Amino acid sequence: MTVPANRVYLYASTDNDYIKCLAAADVAGIPYSQCIGDYQEAWRICADPTNLLVDVGGAALYALYYNPCNWPNPAGQAGGHTPFVTYPDGHGVATVKANTFVNAGGYTALDSLTLAIMLSYYAIHGTFPHGYGGLPRQEIPQHVCVSGASPRLSVPNIQAPAPTPHPVTVNQPSVGVYASISTLAEAERALQLKWPGIGVTTALGTPQSPYTSVLPSHPDSLVAQALERVNSSAWWLSFWTVSWPSSGVTFHQAGYDAGQYAATQIDALPGTRRPDYVILDPEGYNQPAQTAQQFHDFVNGFAAGVTSINSTLKSGFYCNQSQYATYQLASVNLPAFVAIAPITGNHPMVSGHNITGYIAYYASCPSTSEINQVKSWGALYNAVQFRDSGVDCGPA
Repeated sequence: MTVPANRVYLYASTDNDYIKCLAAADVAGIPYSQCIGDYQEAWRICADPTNLLVDVGGAALYALYYNPCNWPNPAGQAGGHTPFVTYPDGHGVATVKANTFVNAGGYTALDSLTLAIMLSYYAIHGTFPHGYGGLPRQEIPQHVCVSGASPRLSVPNIQAPAPTPHPVTVNQPSVGVYASISTLAEAERALQLKWPGIGVTTALGTPQSPYTSVLPSHPDSLVAQALERVNSSAWWLSFWTVSWPSSGVTFHQAGYDAGQYAATQIDALPGTRRPDYVILDPEGYNQPAQTAQQFHDFVNGFAAGVTSINSTLKSGFYCNQSQYATYQLASVNLPAFVAIAPITGNHPMVSGHNITGYIAYYASCPSTSEINQVKSWGALYNAVQFRDSGVDCGPA
């Protein structure tokens, strides 16, 4: 369970701590407008059971817990106490509860900044940002009116960064890189090398519903952040490895459960960009489809699950050439992404109106001739994979 970014707020009661709010919001993917410097507004947000409030710095912690400065508040309560408590210290929080806030008050300014980044990010993504270790020690609330604290900060009118460009319209064969992405630097490298698109497997199969689970490194989140940081218009393929249904569960229902899970995770990604295609990769645990109807039900169930959460996302499916032919997947009214190997001197043995891309392996550096070979197959959204699944070189 995670909290939507539009329901996570950060509160500071000093100017220096407000700057930390903005930094944490930038990392977590929270709009700057949800950095709060008004005590009464923070009070109302904390009392609302649909919001999660993160205090930033000791002054905000003391104010929300004790109101030692006797500031006016919506409840008209005198200073010395409030109805609010903190979530237990020492771990991330990804749930909401009325009158309960997250303690991002540290014993040093750096600790407060680190806590604000880690805890706000965890609330939205269910994990701490890549590269961060354990949480710094959190302050204990004190009945102290901090010098310089204000019930209403003079908040600057900070403009949000320009939205990341939408991906370019692909109207002729394009070849991106398919890679194992586990750090932000790896995602940024792919874009800096001018690959026109990037494909990642972001989840692996599980034996029970929802039959898929996001990898600990959160590859989709890394790609979303990289696209914004590099200001890239590259397209993006998000692959979800999904296990077949467990005993007693229909293929359509298993696909639907996985699609809902995938779309929910994608909705919580930072920034404004979302994958161009959310792609089911059917493999993993349990008994695979034995008939074309079962395979079709699985794929269509996944697409229906995605659409039930976010109708703007486009679903597709991944398969090899044998599956495409055996299970009559040309008749599925969804984009197909077909695996093919080797690249050099090869050409697809299957064809169909729904083939939107080929995922080809293995490429080598320099990759120009292999890219041209893949382009010659005629699909629009293609990707090549290097033998080590890395971003070994650019497309030129």
